[in-house]
Amino acid sequence: MDWNHLERMWKQTKGKVQEKWSKLTDDDLEVINGRRDRLEVKIQQRYGFAPDHTRKEIDDWIRWQVPVSSQRRSRSSKSQMALARGIVALRARAVLNEASRPFSSCFLKSAENIACK
Repeated sequence: MDWNHLERMWKQTKGKVQEKWSKLTDDDLEVINGRRDRLEVKIQQRYGFAPDHTRKEIDDWIRWQVPVSSQRRSRSSKSQMALARGIVALRARAVLNEASRPFSSCFLKSAENIACK
């Protein structure tokens, strides 16, 4: 995620900012209003950090932020992947069961189709 995205989503982001830097007041967040330079100054004032340290803190924090829309997508894609792995495992088990029968041969035609003779 980059700062431009956080700036556009400031109303949703400022709660996360206040979680990370709890010494920032609601008034501070209103003054910051999504501007990184103002956030740096306010963090330096409240915490007494050096400018380089403040920039690094913000960069590290931004790196770990995930956009809300991506969170929703990643959860669904994670569950889809888990479901797909489960289906593949079940199909593989079915193939092995069929293959262990005498005079039977099975093969996987595609992800959805198992053929046995």
